[in-house]
Amino acid sequence: MNVFLEKLLENDLLTEKDRYEIRQIFQVVDDKKKQNILNNFDKILSGIAQIKIEMREQQEILLGKAVSNIERALKQARNNGIKNATTSSIYDLKQII
Repeated sequence: MNVFLEKLLENDLLTEKDRYEIRQIFQVVDDKKKQNILNNFDKILSGIAQIKIEMREQQEILLGKAVSNIERALKQARNNGIKNATTSSIYDLKQII
């Protein structure tokens, strides 16, 4: 366990999953890359933060599209229900006449 890495991983921006994955990567890379990770940790955090922002934006877009699709499907189902009920009523009236 690298004490410097553990200190850097205390950042509130990171989730437990992020910390776990960074530790796993850190264990398998060579010493030069370990040093690069430690030296550039702020850049790594900035990259993670940017990815999280982009993911949230994409989730909001997808959620908005899903809500629109549901609203459209409900409206169509309602319209079809009214149309079917009207058609059925007209048919029933024709049978009476």
